[in-house]
Amino acid sequence: MKHNLDMDPLLRQALSPKEEPNDQLNRNILWKAKETEEMNKKYFKRIPATAIIAAAVLLVGSVSTVAAWRYLTPEKVAEVLEDEGLIKAFQSKDAILVNESQEYGNYKITLLGVVSGKNLTQYLSADETGNLREDRTYVVTAIENADGTPRPAISEESYLEESFFVSPLIEGLDPNRYNSVTMNGGYSETVQNGVQYRITEVDNVEIFADRPLYLSVNSGTFYDSQAYQFDAASGKITRNEEYEGINALFALPLDASKADPDAAGAYIQKLEKELFSEDEEGDADVSDGADDGSSVLERHNWTEEELEKNAVLLEDLTQVLQPDAQGNYSYSYEIGEDGVGSSGTLSLDVLFEDGQTGMSDHKFVIGGEEGQAAYIETYTLNEDKTITLKVYQCKDAA
Repeated sequence: MKHNLDMDPLLRQALSPKEEPNDQLNRNILWKAKETEEMNKKYFKRIPATAIIAAAVLLVGSVSTVAAWRYLTPEKVAEVLEDEGLIKAFQSKDAILVNESQEYGNYKITLLGVVSGKNLTQYLSADETGNLREDRTYVVTAIENADGTPRPAISEESYLEESFFVSPLIEGLDPNRYNSVTMNGGYSETVQNGVQYRITEVDNVEIFADRPLYLSVNSGTFYDSQAYQFDAASGKITRNEEYEGINALFALPLDASKADPDAAGAYIQKLEKELFSEDEEGDADVSDGADDGSSVLERHNWTEEELEKNAVLLEDLTQVLQPDAQGNYSYSYEIGEDGVGSSGTLSLDVLFEDGQTGMSDHKFVIGGEEGQAAYIETYTLNEDKTITLKVYQCKDAA
């Protein structure tokens, strides 16, 4: 195994405490989250991961290791989800079985097992260029009510009332930048005998196995910046003990012999470029070939006045969104009969500054490739804490 002398400078840069997330970073993260969501809807057989980002994760909590295996094994979870590839992967010598539980609030979370490798499932997702994501890490968790009552079945309406965000985290890397969203994550889920089982997948994090790795599980649809703490000086990630929701944090025991510092350094560079690139080359990469020469990046930056000038409001798609019990805003719509549309969950923390009302600087651009119609999704926070979602069609592609 090669020793990468360039790894430490990269980590120091990634850990720099003076580098606060700026508007461009937030936009890039939001776009990447949306791209991940669309990818999941297109390629995943089951429930997509809808997540955006916030920041930081571990202190100590109620932790117990279960003596007897009372849950479905990881391979059985894969069997229920009809994933023949993962059944074999969790039966292999590379699979790591954990079966450790943590209990916070009204929930008990159990880390059941993890496996990493190439082409472990037949349900491979694809990146924005159409290339399959072959090298992945799969983590199986169980979520149950602490009082022993059953979790709602997926077919029940109440199933959607409570949400959880599950993500591997890497010591030394700010969880605000490196979590399931930026690492191209998704998940499949089932409820069996009152226990909610999830298989979370992300890019293969075994390349970082020469340092501590974690698995975080927090309440809500998004990575919660209040649930965890990140020490930029030491790189350690800890729980926020004062957090009132779920903020479980497990050690993720991957095989240190499979660490690849060279690949880890390249991966950091790739994600940093994706999240922070603002140069002309980056702008060219997001060009959508529109007739007026406008790029996806420019459309993301259009003001309300520019929207009125360059796009047409599709009034029948305007929605006023109400927050759910967790403070999140869900929406869904389709445009015409072409199957073009969007759905997901929005977060005030990501879209708006504290105390801000009016239209968010964040926008989502749909379509626009190879002469296709381009649409822009905007979000306006009202005084009553509702969000008005509007969809515009760009005139150059109308």
